[in-house]
Amino acid sequence: MFNLSHPKLVTLAETEGYAEVADFLEDHTLRSIVPAICMAPDCDHTAELEPDQRAGICEACGRASMKSGLVIAGLI
Repeated sequence: MFNLSHPKLVTLAETEGYAEVADFLEDHTLRSIVPAICMAPDCDHTAELEPDQRAGICEACGRASMKSGLVIAGLI
């Protein structure tokens, strides 16, 4: 099931310069490295990670909470 309205996904798309989440996903779906965001409530750090990343280490807060935008959206 797709989730294009998740607040962290919206924040990630906006941080990457997109007004629409769908446009963000269209541009990044087939790439080998994609934008990811920290899922911790008090952190919005972003980084480029693997498309299937679900628990990457956040360089800002140190938690294993980085998640790919494609995973958040439910594409992977």
